[in-house]
Amino acid sequence: MKLSFLVDNKTEKAGCLAEWGLAILVESGGHKVLFDTGGSSMFIKNAEAMGIDLYEAEAVCISHGHYDHTEGMPAFVEINKTAPIYIHKNAFHKSYGTDEKGNIEESNCGMRWSEEFIESIRDRLFLTENMVKINDCMTLVGNIPDMEDYPPTENFYMEVESVNEEGFEIKLLAADDMSHEQFLVVTEEDKIYIISGCCHRGMIPTIRTAQKLFPGKKIAAIVAGMHLYPLNDVECKAIVKEIAELGIEKLFPVHCTGMEAIIEFKTLMGKDCIVAASGEVYEC
Repeated sequence: MKLSFLVDNKTEKAGCLAEWGLAILVESGGHKVLFDTGGSSMFIKNAEAMGIDLYEAEAVCISHGHYDHTEGMPAFVEINKTAPIYIHKNAFHKSYGTDEKGNIEESNCGMRWSEEFIESIRDRLFLTENMVKINDCMTLVGNIPDMEDYPPTENFYMEVESVNEEGFEIKLLAADDMSHEQFLVVTEEDKIYIISGCCHRGMIPTIRTAQKLFPGKKIAAIVAGMHLYPLNDVECKAIVKEIAELGIEKLFPVHCTGMEAIIEFKTLMGKDCIVAASGEVYEC
């Protein structure tokens, strides 16, 4: 399997830029699939600098409906006019995170696609929910179950429409259970590779879901934004330790994992923990 990190929060490559976002070109079995599109058109420019032709991407998989994984889509569809776009049916709403004090933030961190844009690509949208086979070696997995011992590391709220007592339409905020989150599993012989955008449903629940769906397959690598940075030191180290003890061959902690968690992974896993960044390409 080949991983080309088109955009991430950091870079050490001259000619490539970084932003708060994630976009990865995943190649396996002769297939090329784009996983997420970053927070802007930046990944397009980075791909050009890396000598990657995104016209060759045969599909796009969106991990969840947040802007830092979806906002590059308008630029992508100008380059690639045929690739189907796999996105969860519940992803299309405004979303708001919480600050350190638990207050709901004012900025929409959810989908920012206009109605006009959605309509222009409607014939390319494949609305997902459970498991979807992208090709003969890649499967998109949704409906990640709750696990009581591993609650979400951050709460989100979504904008919903309602009707008040006078019969007028109003907009309210309701808890967003992140049901629109999904991850990609690449299968190669007796191994699987797990690729996730932010793991808002939890890194451990994501891993255990993959293990249940692909029994007997060894986890060769995990590539994920793990959203561990909101946790306190004890909570963070406990999850890092559990993941590090899985015996996986390679771990790529990216995007929202958090630098403290990345350092802890590196301490425990050494060279098996790879700190990827914009412009980097790896063969697994």
